[in-house]
Amino acid sequence: MSEVAAEIRRGDVVAFTGAGISTEAGIPTFRDPGGLWERFDPEEFGTWNGLAQLAMSRPDALAEFLSELRRVFAAARPGPAHFALARLDEAGLLRGVITQNVDGLHQEAGNRRVLEIHGSFARVVCLACGHREVIGRKAFLENLDRSVTGLRAAFVPSFASILPRCTRCGGPARPDFVAFGEPLRDFADAETLARESRVLLVVGTSGEVFPAATIPETASAAGALVVEVGPGPTFIRADLSVEGEAAEVLPALVGAALE
Repeated sequence: MSEVAAEIRRGDVVAFTGAGISTEAGIPTFRDPGGLWERFDPEEFGTWNGLAQLAMSRPDALAEFLSELRRVFAAARPGPAHFALARLDEAGLLRGVITQNVDGLHQEAGNRRVLEIHGSFARVVCLACGHREVIGRKAFLENLDRSVTGLRAAFVPSFASILPRCTRCGGPARPDFVAFGEPLRDFADAETLARESRVLLVVGTSGEVFPAATIPETASAAGALVVEVGPGPTFIRADLSVEGEAAEVLPALVGAALE
């Protein structure tokens, strides 16, 4: 751990985070046993075409899914690992965060530059004019409440009827996360940031989801030291590894780096 702390102390660190960092903050991973995709078919609930069809054919099933989504995100708060990365940011050692997560917890913790390559539930995008807008956790949860109420009404006229409205044109707006089959957000910027790093700190990702999983390879090819923090083996090719839960390891690493 001391070797990793010494490397972090030299700065130009970029963090690359996945679901594992948010699991410790109260958001279970969708893919693992007990996750949402075990109970809700991702081919139906993970695509916008599937969601639109469910709204008309099985509104009760979609209402159950959205209610579970609301329960999970309402309870989540930034954890010790998120705050540790925010400390690095404040100290000027962290260039930015590249995250696969859609929960906005890095921003809530205080990180200033966050590239959310899988999008964010804290934003909406208009289906009519394409306008994107940050709405935050509170508005996201309120939108879910309205959607669930609409789905449990006697009649659902259309999928658009349960969506929030765009503040620019009044059209239907959807949460701005990347559904299955959609392109990633800001991926070119994420690759550039990875290439600019001296240390890529990989936290809470297994390296199984592509193309996001190429970020460590991109950083390594540009000469960065790839450091992995996690509880066990992954598919990440790291130069250095620190085994353990991110909520314990990252605060200790950052504390040692800032001594």
